[in-house]
Amino acid sequence: MRWCPRSHPRLLVLVALALAVLSAGPTSLRAAAAPAPAAEALAPAVDTSVAAAALPPAQTVPLRYASPGAITDAGLFIARARGYFAQQGIDLEMVPFQTGPDAIPMMAAGELDSAAGTHSIALLNAAERGLGVRIVAGKGVARPGYEFTRIVVRRDLVDSGAVRDVADLRGRRMAIASLRSGAEALLSRMLAGGGLTVNDVELTALGFPDMVPAFANGAIDGANMIEPVLSLALDRGVATAWEPGSASALYGGVYQAGIMLFSPRLVAQTDLARRFMIAYLQGTRVYNDAFVKGQGRDDVVRILADQTSVRDPAAYDRMQMGWLDPDGAVARDTLRHDLEYFRQQGYYTGAVTFDDIIDTSFAEYAAQQLGPYR
Repeated sequence: MRWCPRSHPRLLVLVALALAVLSAGPTSLRAAAAPAPAAEALAPAVDTSVAAAALPPAQTVPLRYASPGAITDAGLFIARARGYFAQQGIDLEMVPFQTGPDAIPMMAAGELDSAAGTHSIALLNAAERGLGVRIVAGKGVARPGYEFTRIVVRRDLVDSGAVRDVADLRGRRMAIASLRSGAEALLSRMLAGGGLTVNDVELTALGFPDMVPAFANGAIDGANMIEPVLSLALDRGVATAWEPGSASALYGGVYQAGIMLFSPRLVAQTDLARRFMIAYLQGTRVYNDAFVKGQGRDDVVRILADQTSVRDPAAYDRMQMGWLDPDGAVARDTLRHDLEYFRQQGYYTGAVTFDDIIDTSFAEYAAQQLGPYR
């Protein structure tokens, strides 16, 4: 999706001056506020059981979050619908975006405030250039029982016996959402089990929504998919989930597929960043209540059906939901393994590591304010 900034130099100056007079707290300069989400009209009353560290400012701050529409953004959708962001003085706009790496330049330029992402060369290169984008929390984790992402193969190839094991993928067309990213590293680990490398397959970048029709018309033979398109492909019988493609198994039981990124502008506004994270973790904990404990599940499914592309409540019974850490922790071992892959491939030779660009201080603060999740 293309999005054009709606700013004008003189207008930005006037807005900045007005905000400086109205509030001494942190603000985010925008030409116009994002529209209030319609789903909030359906939300229950704001949870007042958790006191924020400071009262939100009288003026609501508009923030933009780049979302691929993945189920791992459920914590944000829930927090927005339940009014947790509004409680923190934030008007959050969910901007549809294909991949996290594409959002990095816009975050560095101040045109986006936060984004769903994956560990990638783009992120390391941005750090090399001092752009200031930071990994601030984990988002989607694949683990046993929560396999929301995995590598699948075209159903007819498996049914016919043309693909029986990983070695049979040699020369096949394999799709991933972004090259030189965690998705490629995941595919590489699976291929290694059959004595192959990414050089032994035809690797192509393809958006998640385009993978289902590509399977159907035979344009691809395998892909790394995420929910909700993963269950859609399986339900339509165009792909099959096979054991070698389990993301969690390939990474020893825990695979950090999704991460949350903050722009340098948001990182610099400590109070605002903390308030964002408080709201996000509140939403994440409600998600865990619903899909781990089974508490309030029907209400949460209604929220997600209203705000995501998965409109059928019954689909949530078929999907493999991702694991969302209630404290926003990052499974760093995944990122370290993938950095090693990037170096082995010669994709990245710099000195920056993912550990250098992780700043979980906002999540740690929010978790402390919210207390232990039980």
